[in-house]
Amino acid sequence: NKVIVGCYAVLANGGIIGLTGMHTVAVAAKHHNVPFVVCTGMYKLSPVFPHDQYSFNELKSPAEISGQGEDAVSRAVRVLNPSSDFIPPELVNLFLTNAGGHCPSYIYRLLAEYY
Repeated sequence: NKVIVGCYAVLANGGIIGLTGMHTVAVAAKHHNVPFVVCTGMYKLSPVFPHDQYSFNELKSPAEISGQGEDAVSRAVRVLNPSSDFIPPELVNLFLTNAGGHCPSYIYRLLAEYY
């Protein structure tokens, strides 16, 4: 009845950087009115503000997901293999940290205290 995930980083606007595919899970949770809860430590707070969905995505080799090596990936097919996903704050319901539970809009206050 809820989705609980971890993350790589919590950004200044309350969005998160998480595992690849997590954005899809967050959208599905919102569609089905299921709370999307992020468990993270305070040390993962980042004062960086995202400019768009792809600001932090490092693209990895398409061969990693094809399983056949570089030569098997056709040059005619464009394959994106991001190393992480950005989940905007609108999709996050609650942050559980070692300092307690916080809503995404409260992250900027935590950043002001710690930075």
